[in-house]
Amino acid sequence: MKDIYFTFLRIAATMLTLLLSSYAAAAPVAAIGDYPSDSFAPARGESFSIPVRVNDPAKLKTLKVEIRSSDDDLMRTLRLADISPETTDYVVKWDGRDDANNIVPDEAYSPVVIVTIQSDEIVTIAAQGSSGGEESYDFEKIIRPGVIEYSLPAASRMLVRSGIKNGPMLRTLIDWEPRTAGFHAERWNGRDKDDVIAIEQNPGVGYLIVGYELPHHSIITHGNNSESYREYRERHNWPLKQAGIEQRALERNGRVLRQEAYQPVLQQKSPRIDVSLLSAGTRQPVQHVKALEEMLTEVKLHSLDEIYLDQERYEISFFVDHAFIAEEEQGYVPFTWRWSPGRLGIKPGEHLLTVNVSGYNGQVGVRNIRFSVVGDGDEIAGVDP
Repeated sequence: MKDIYFTFLRIAATMLTLLLSSYAAAAPVAAIGDYPSDSFAPARGESFSIPVRVNDPAKLKTLKVEIRSSDDDLMRTLRLADISPETTDYVVKWDGRDDANNIVPDEAYSPVVIVTIQSDEIVTIAAQGSSGGEESYDFEKIIRPGVIEYSLPAASRMLVRSGIKNGPMLRTLIDWEPRTAGFHAERWNGRDKDDVIAIEQNPGVGYLIVGYELPHHSIITHGNNSESYREYRERHNWPLKQAGIEQRALERNGRVLRQEAYQPVLQQKSPRIDVSLLSAGTRQPVQHVKALEEMLTEVKLHSLDEIYLDQERYEISFFVDHAFIAEEEQGYVPFTWRWSPGRLGIKPGEHLLTVNVSGYNGQVGVRNIRFSVVGDGDEIAGVDP
């Protein structure tokens, strides 16, 4: 019995040794350390320190850090000239500029460590692909007049919308923008983007506050007001990088992954739409229309957003005074909706037309337009809408 006991201990010890040896062999050549803060303001002259630890410095030949956008575009390459076989800890500083020396737009960026060891083997260490995308929704939210407050357990990309319950979406306040871990207060005027309606004052107002975690070690830039990420990327005319179905997962470590995380950032953004109210007879813009007069509502998309949405299905929905009126389930642009207020039972007076262009991956573009129906309300009596 005693021999069996000691044999068991020897086997267990051997297995533990093999496990530790396997772990040591699998240990990365280098690793990115934790940051005291995950954001900085390059426009204010701030820089960001990226700690890098080398596990076997004697094997190290070269080390560089690539700064990549959330769409995996190479923004900047930072090279370390002084490599020592005795040094294990390095700090790589980034001033928030791209390779053309321009301050990058406000967004989330990922450092990618690339090392060459003495055997000339190149090793890449990156958090993208192995982290990020985990759904964020179970966090504290407080909605007060003029401000939406929430606290995030981790740096995340956030979406905040407001609209009418069982009605139209009226405004996107935060359009899949990166936010640091911790407390946030999103301040707004309580009105739609077109400034024609007080959303907060409607008793049916509703809010959507969701997000997904950014990859580990993401760096968020803020304070650059000169150019948005959308404008920056469109100016460079970089193509969208789509993740194939085989690259997408539904969960990681028991947590749901939002599928938006696999989309290019610009394809997640609300599409930019243009809506015109025209007279059916003259095709001239109108604000005042007789009850039985026919109107045209023309819907167009920004040329690039049209390309983005054409890669999936989308629909166009029309609401009057927050009530659903009509939709085109297989959207296309330019789209023209011919209608008459009287035939829809819309009485004389001031009214609100809302148009939503909704992608099947969750994007929603919105326009709100005021119009008035004039004339005798009796003229629509008995009309079959």
